[in-house]
Amino acid sequence: MSYTSNSFDIINALKETINDDKFESKILNIAKEIESNTDRGKITAIFGNGGSAADAQHFAAELVCTYKDRNRKPYKAIALTTDTSIITAWANDFNYDTIFKRQIEALEETIGFLIGLSTSGQSKNVINALNSFKDKDITTCLICGENEIDYKDINLVIKVPSKNTPTIQTVTQVVYHSICDFLEK
Repeated sequence: MSYTSNSFDIINALKETINDDKFESKILNIAKEIESNTDRGKITAIFGNGGSAADAQHFAAELVCTYKDRNRKPYKAIALTTDTSIITAWANDFNYDTIFKRQIEALEETIGFLIGLSTSGQSKNVINALNSFKDKDITTCLICGENEIDYKDINLVIKVPSKNTPTIQTVTQVVYHSICDFLEK
């Protein structure tokens, strides 16, 4: 079997991400945030565009249903990417850049943790939503690809060391599966 250059990109980005001396503490902090918000009766809201929208749904399903342990408690989580009527109504009548912000505003009292997924780290609707709640009682997290942006207003940031979309998406899945693994220990 021969590996393509994209396969090597994924392997190298995964190695760099996991070997980052802060990786385990970041994963643990995100897992603790999900757990503590569930214990407080608060929801973790996950969102992104395109493949990241699918990852948001996958991650939320792992939290609510199960990752590996079929007997564990469910974690309170939703993907803000699943209600097409809300998304298309707001985008059509107002602005696509605020589709997630608007949903969070509607659910603000019940949300305790926001996780935005953006391969570029520049998705306006994801960044707008995260930055809009920095002064509220909501913790924010961004999982994205490598870029030069300083996300000083976002509480937790994991940057996958790649600019290649498929690589970032693959490593992002490893990241949220690692979070689930911590939650089930």
